[in-house]
Amino acid sequence: MQKTIRKWIVTGSPVALVALTMGARTAAAGGFGIAGLDAFLTTFATGVTGMGILIGGVGLAGYIGSQMDNRALHPQHEM
Repeated sequence: MQKTIRKWIVTGSPVALVALTMGARTAAAGGFGIAGLDAFLTTFATGVTGMGILIGGVGLAGYIGSQMDNRALHPQHEM
């Protein structure tokens, strides 16, 4: 199980890094020449990325917590 988790982390880390980098570059590079619109799009993209990081962190913490609930460590809960 730990090898599978490690494999996902090793595989997913570069993908996440590229996605975050490309998202920021797209928002910055998609300038329309309208200052208000460019500022809004940059702020919106930053907010969406931040929310994604928060939601991803909560999901990762929940997944790690669920892996710690091991029946072998708590035999009194066997049915």
